[in-house]
Amino acid sequence: MKKLLVFLTMALFLISVSMNTIIGQAQFSDVNEADWFYPTVSKLVEKGYINGYPDGTFRPDDNISVAEFIKILISALGYQEEVAETYWAENYINKAKELSIVQDGEFDDYDRYITRGEMARMIVRAGTDASVEEKGIGLDVPENYQEYSSLIADYSTLEADAQEIALKIFTSGIMSGFPDGSFGFEKNATRAEASTILIKFLEKDQRTVPQLEEEKESEEEKEGNEATETEVEQSETEETTTDNVVNENDTENYEDTEYRDGEYYEDGEYYEGDEYYEGDEYYEGEDAEDIGE
Repeated sequence: MKKLLVFLTMALFLISVSMNTIIGQAQFSDVNEADWFYPTVSKLVEKGYINGYPDGTFRPDDNISVAEFIKILISALGYQEEVAETYWAENYINKAKELSIVQDGEFDDYDRYITRGEMARMIVRAGTDASVEEKGIGLDVPENYQEYSSLIADYSTLEADAQEIALKIFTSGIMSGFPDGSFGFEKNATRAEASTILIKFLEKDQRTVPQLEEEKESEEEKEGNEATETEVEQSETEETTTDNVVNENDTENYEDTEYRDGEYYEDGEYYEGDEYYEGDEYYEGEDAEDIGE
């Protein structure tokens, strides 16, 4: 009986590990390792903040609702709420309001799709909360963040409040925008985008922090100077090495291992004075002394 219990326990453990591995690696039928969102979706699934669907899909290109994003964000901040009987996300929404991530009356429909701007606003509010900063998740917005407005193509089309939110989330490296340079404040967000944005919020080393043109030039100049210094050092080392060896044509009258008048010739190389340091012997002036190394 005991053996049977041990066997069943081990079997359940192995099944559990296998399932966690599958979930952790985001093995969904519509998520492949080549997908740009694969690493972030995998991490978010592994942490248990987002799940797939019963049919084995993740549906990365589907839009995500306001309630779904609130649930994922609150979970990512370390709060686990019970599913309410009245409305499944009610407790998560109430926690978001308690943390000032969502304001009363801000949304009249939590089942509608969330926009990129609304996601950004929630994350900025969450990232500036003292309790969140204590966890090392803060935004890290630079003091000169307003100077980055030229890097957002549709910045001038945004209202003042939206401009502030876009700049803070953009300069923190959490949301980068689209290839055409636009932020897409009013565009609906997909499940893949939401996963990537949340991972960048939670893990600072995953962020893509933008640079102003002068910052890029300064960094390139610094790298160029460092490269030049390295080349000079290498050149000086090579010159020192070649100066110590005289052309083999100048040694044709010397026999192998022959020493005369402060000069030494051995194995096809010619050394003069105290410039021979190779091997275990050191030769200087008119005397030859074995000093090892």
